[in-house]
Amino acid sequence: MHQPRRTFLGLLTLSALAPLAGCSREPRIQTEGFLLYGMLTQLSLPDTAPIAMTAALGELEAIFKREYAVLHPWQDSPLTRLNAALASGDWTPLDARLRGIIERGRELEAASGGAFSPAVGALVKLWGFHSSQPNQEREPPPQAEIDRLMTPPPRMSDLEIDGDRIRCRNTHVLLDFNAMAEGWAAELAAQRLAELGVRDALIDASGDLLVRGQAGHRPWRVAIQDPFTEGPLGWLDIRGDLAVFTSGSYRKRFTHKGVSYNHIIDPRSGWPSRGVVGATVIAQDALLANAAATGLLATGLADAPALIQRMGLDRVLLVDEHGTLHATPSMADALRLARNDRPLRILQHRA
Repeated sequence: MHQPRRTFLGLLTLSALAPLAGCSREPRIQTEGFLLYGMLTQLSLPDTAPIAMTAALGELEAIFKREYAVLHPWQDSPLTRLNAALASGDWTPLDARLRGIIERGRELEAASGGAFSPAVGALVKLWGFHSSQPNQEREPPPQAEIDRLMTPPPRMSDLEIDGDRIRCRNTHVLLDFNAMAEGWAAELAAQRLAELGVRDALIDASGDLLVRGQAGHRPWRVAIQDPFTEGPLGWLDIRGDLAVFTSGSYRKRFTHKGVSYNHIIDPRSGWPSRGVVGATVIAQDALLANAAATGLLATGLADAPALIQRMGLDRVLLVDEHGTLHATPSMADALRLARNDRPLRILQHRA
């Protein structure tokens, strides 16, 4: 399916760190994972969990496999079949497996004011990112082709749902849920673990984290990788039911005449994002965090405070192309930097 969403400078990949050293009574944290479409998904559990790691990981893997197969944006899938049907403009049956994520996609597009949109799949494809080799050198598409797909701009609001059928008023809409898939699958996996009695867990979907409870008697500690070096930029201590999601631009990109183009397409222009190379959002809702991180990358630094306010965000970290960090006050308070000399500016916004 999709390569990791985070592309262009190796930015903000988050991973669970070993728990802090403690006394012998502290539960041991066990971590195991699986590869799916080249992405590593991991589950961390205290050894006091009510079910065995093997069983819990099996549940997790089954859910991720099922949902990623439904949402694959270019290989044959329920999503690609729906996209083909929508191109006619006629009413077509709505696969029940897609209804929920379509409805959430519409809500999140509206909440972001159009800075985030799963309707721009045709533009992602035009830029050459519907491919298992997205980094191949190539020329950017002609501006005329971008203009054609942006007239009118594709939007989730172009979709009409009536009972168990759906149609689209805009032939330029091609649904692509890559920027929501990790959050969608992780939420379903967390719900299943809760049904099995698991209250403390960390799900790491290729760097996007869903935290439940705590690591034994301590918070979960998660690292933020520095986009410009091999070491960590810093870390966060997280406890409770929260999502820590990142969008960036360092793996999935191509270069032409010395200019890099990444796969995060700005729905307002049809062009890849620029300026901000990574965005991390902490929120209770994984899909909100997922969409907001992508929207902030597309929006850019100047418009980020307005989008943060519009989407009701509180803990946000942005990294610009010069390596400067920009954080909301609550994120700046929570973040522990690996280097004290790293420039960090406060993102002023109204909560």
